[in-house]
Amino acid sequence: MIKPIQYNVINSTLDEMEAFIDDYFNSCALRNAEPNLIELKERFSKKYIKSNKSASEEFFYLFTQYIETTSKTRQWGNSMKGYFSRLVEKLKSYKPNLKFSDLSEQFMNGFVEELAKTMYNDTIDKYLSYLKQFVKWADNRNYGVNKEFFSYSPKLPKKEKQVRFLTIEELNAVRNCPLQEGGYLDRVRDFFVFQCCTGLRYSDIKQLKPSSIVEREDGGYDIRVLTEKDNDYITFKLSEIAKDIYLKYKSFQYDGGFLFPVISNQKMNKYLKELGEKVGLKGVWVDYEYRLGEKIEVVEPKSDLQDHTARRTFVVVAMNEGVSLELIAAITSHSDFNAMRPYIKANRKGTDKVIEAFDKALLEQEKGVEQ
Repeated sequence: MIKPIQYNVINSTLDEMEAFIDDYFNSCALRNAEPNLIELKERFSKKYIKSNKSASEEFFYLFTQYIETTSKTRQWGNSMKGYFSRLVEKLKSYKPNLKFSDLSEQFMNGFVEELAKTMYNDTIDKYLSYLKQFVKWADNRNYGVNKEFFSYSPKLPKKEKQVRFLTIEELNAVRNCPLQEGGYLDRVRDFFVFQCCTGLRYSDIKQLKPSSIVEREDGGYDIRVLTEKDNDYITFKLSEIAKDIYLKYKSFQYDGGFLFPVISNQKMNKYLKELGEKVGLKGVWVDYEYRLGEKIEVVEPKSDLQDHTARRTFVVVAMNEGVSLELIAAITSHSDFNAMRPYIKANRKGTDKVIEAFDKALLEQEKGVEQ
């Protein structure tokens, strides 16, 4: 026989639950946050409903819930969701019965060593940052996280990577390479050269519509873009070469009402490598990656073009012609000038001037001594 519960106990519990929900809405108001039904359910369940999940089941269940909820809140793309999902699988593979209490410094060192079997340090850092986001979320909800985790900060050397760009001579070689008119490589070249002349990301090229280009009174054209990555509104004049490419496609209509018949980023990069080989671009890029403390030389042919090569070409060519970083950033929507520091090393005219100034000072002093 089930023992009855007195009505005053039931009412007291209901009052407590009602107060709990009121407190949740008040806390949302205090931190200027929108109330979230999923979050409220999680908090309510943790306080009033006994979980039948083990500690290890709880860890991976919550991680999956975190990905589903946060991806919607922060508008993650498939790429970001993929990173988090792969992280979950790597944790499951390393320790299938993982619990929040297991996240000690010793555990993390072992996990990093496991990741290093297939990853370089920069990718490991990325995975660690994603794990920290989730664990901080869980700790804020009192899920019993091992506090050692928050002091874990491994010193992993960063990669040293050259800025991949084309010189003026190489860009003209791409422009003048004989290709079948209207063929897929011809179209890929057009999009690539358009990028080189505008500094736009490929994601922004894809979203251009006829309304993005406006004719000027002087016969030129302005381009107006709300960038996808930064949500930054930029407008500037199209160069003559970019204008010619625009006019080539202007009279056609493409799916979705877009300006260009663009393809996926993956196919674009695949065809760009084919284009680079067709042009016959020579030379290599030499980078240095790290796997824990081990430095590894990575060599790639310059013919392996990528869509980012175009954006970097725009920045380096403009810098070599003496344009300030501030003005370049106004077009490329770089909000953080630190992100542009690598381009300074690629500014050969600028670095040549430093050496020439040094030589001049040294030689002039030597001549003065001889006289």
